[in-house]
Amino acid sequence: MERILKNYKLLFLVLLILLFIVMTFSITLGSVSLKSEQVWKIVINNMMKKEIFLKDWKSNIEIIVWKLRVPRVITGVLAGASLSLIGILMQCLTKNPLASPYILGISAGASTGAVGAILFLGGSLLFISGGAFLMGTFTSILVFYLAGRNGEFSSTKLVLIGVAISSLFSGITTLMITLAPQGQKIQGALFWLAGSLAGSNWSYIPLMTISLILSVLVCFYYYKELNILTTGDEIASTMGVDIEKLRVIIVIISTLLTGIVVSNTGVIGFIGLVIPHITRGIVGGNHKKVIPIAVVLGGIFLLLTDIFTRVLFKSQEIPIGVITSIMGAPFFLQMLKNKNYKFGGK
Repeated sequence: MERILKNYKLLFLVLLILLFIVMTFSITLGSVSLKSEQVWKIVINNMMKKEIFLKDWKSNIEIIVWKLRVPRVITGVLAGASLSLIGILMQCLTKNPLASPYILGISAGASTGAVGAILFLGGSLLFISGGAFLMGTFTSILVFYLAGRNGEFSSTKLVLIGVAISSLFSGITTLMITLAPQGQKIQGALFWLAGSLAGSNWSYIPLMTISLILSVLVCFYYYKELNILTTGDEIASTMGVDIEKLRVIIVIISTLLTGIVVSNTGVIGFIGLVIPHITRGIVGGNHKKVIPIAVVLGGIFLLLTDIFTRVLFKSQEIPIGVITSIMGAPFFLQMLKNKNYKFGGK
């Protein structure tokens, strides 16, 4: 047991180092190629708000690094980590390996709010973020209210209602885009629906960082209860788990993170579904290991996807949600071929 724990810690450390390397490479990559040494000099100077390293680069280089690329990279890491954590929680709550914010309708509701803001409210970032967050929260409350109505909450009922609500809001979004007269705004709405890191800036990052850190700490505190919850409500109740309290915690965290991520990056699919399963395939089902590994792995995966997109399509910005699906599917299928893989348990 001690050996397994040490290996898990070593894996976590290796992933953190890999994340640092991928972040550095991502910042240096672009229309203006930069050296990693120069990049970190600029980053450290700006973080410390003083000229620790002699400024031997042009002002436009500093703007590219600090104003454009660093926020994009950090947003990608935070979004990938948050989506992975949401996937873990949703799959625990529903005991369904296919559960994600998308299958429960939360992303579809947030999309309706954001697209409505783009098409009818001028499309400012404030309105898009606000519309996505409010509609995502409303959808989450609606789904869980309907699933728990009459005091008969069940995971199957929750998933079925989520699918129905997702279909409803997807239809509303499609209808709005179809009836909207402005061609340019329609293109913007469609691009946003597939997700993008192109609009990242520093104003998004504090809220994303704080919400993710607090969520990880809370989930890590309840990792034993999450382990037991995956075995079923009846067993969890007999083992003393306060299921109703745990459900409320999971719903609040999932809704909060989904709203914040979707309102900042648009809809980025597949990460919340595939990363938890890949992580369980590596370290097993114990959430003490799954949570930290999946969070770091999610950040790495989204950044690698962004790098792949920027290298392959240099002349235009391709929605990253399209590429996450294309890159994630082969990993997912390969993982499912592993006979030792098992959802839940230790």
